Amino acid sequence: MAVTFNNVECETVLPEIHRTCNQDVIDRYAVASLDYHPIHINPEWKRRHPDLPGEGETIVHGQMTMGFMATVISDWCYKDGGQIRKIQAKFFRAVKVNDTVTAGAKVKEKHFHGPGRDFVVLDIYVKNQRGEQVAAGTAEVKLL
Repeated sequence: MAVTFNNVECETVLPEIHRTCNQDVIDRYAVASLDYHPIHINPEWKRRHPDLPGEGETIVHGQMTMGFMATVISDWCYKDGGQIRKIQAKFFRAVKVNDTVTAGAKVKEKHFHGPGRDFVVLDIYVKNQRGEQVAAGTAEVKLL
């Protein structure tokens, strides 16, 4: 069934995605984002700075974590014309090298503004393999 404003209900749970963040994935994201900070790409440097987030291990870029939440949304509705209007998130803990994260979302609100302007608000999140929340927030998504 197509994802449209009329057929989406509050409390609808979106399909989760799972990603493992090994050093190769982090390094490739550094190239794509042009963010070569050693906290992400230099394990030896990171071991010398255990006081920084990640406890001596390299960490995933925050925007990569945000991208996981955006992927949940785009996988759910883009094929049917949905569009992300806004994402806001807070980060609670670092995603460390070799962590496996789960990102997901749930429809929180529906806003009726007329055809082409209707949107939903989603609660979004990312958890690590220990079930600890690493990021959470909201997204506004325009649905046809």
